[in-house]
Amino acid sequence: MITSEFLEECAKKAVEAASAASRELLSVIAASDEDLDIESKKDGSLVSNADYASQTVIASILSHLAIPIISEEASIPDYEERRSWEYYFLVDPLDGTESFLENRSGFAVNIALCDKTGPILGVIADPLTNTIYSGVMGKGFSISQLNGANSRTIKQNSSTGVHKPFTLVTSWMESASVNVLCPPWVNAKDVVTRPVSGSLKFCEIAMGKAEIHARTGSYMEWDCAAGDAILRSVGIDVFDLHTHKRIKYNSKDLRVNGLYTSRV
Repeated sequence: MITSEFLEECAKKAVEAASAASRELLSVIAASDEDLDIESKKDGSLVSNADYASQTVIASILSHLAIPIISEEASIPDYEERRSWEYYFLVDPLDGTESFLENRSGFAVNIALCDKTGPILGVIADPLTNTIYSGVMGKGFSISQLNGANSRTIKQNSSTGVHKPFTLVTSWMESASVNVLCPPWVNAKDVVTRPVSGSLKFCEIAMGKAEIHARTGSYMEWDCAAGDAILRSVGIDVFDLHTHKRIKYNSKDLRVNGLYTSRV
């Protein structure tokens, strides 16, 4: 079992890695467009040399912890090998590649440490706003600048200030109705929607700037694990949209087929 001291060390390294990766991404933005190499993956999504540069930085820093890494931009071990892992990192070195390539806000760096129960540590870095969000199971949720300055901590979710209408943050591409997206206990008539890019939706919930997040489309575990960990750190669960149970991680295909979470 992982010790609290080692978990703290993992959190420090994850923050260091996300901060370093953010600086790498910002340096790419500052450079000439001619330095940006873009290609399409087999699934049609875009990937750039910025994704790979971020991945290299993160892997280098996390490697000192000797914990296996599952990353969007690296070779993924076979399920038979990783199914027995007690601990592993789930990493998206550039969540929101299209936003990044269009120089729009909403891209982020996602790093989560998981055990058999799911994410226990999560870090999301927002390079353009110089902000890093981190959450550790039992320790609460922290917000700081990328260099660690001006840190503040939220220990536990509070329903204080939660009132109608509830704000539902969704993907810009979400096509489902509010009735479908709302948790079973929330009336759709009491909800207004607001689109937010990528994993930053989870941070909106953790900060109390929104009450509900839901997604119907399928995406990958590294897209939501860090956000899930941050919400767990303040006592908020993320559920599978269909089973209404906590999301299961390190699955064979590493896919999440819809989710929802709520402060209500």
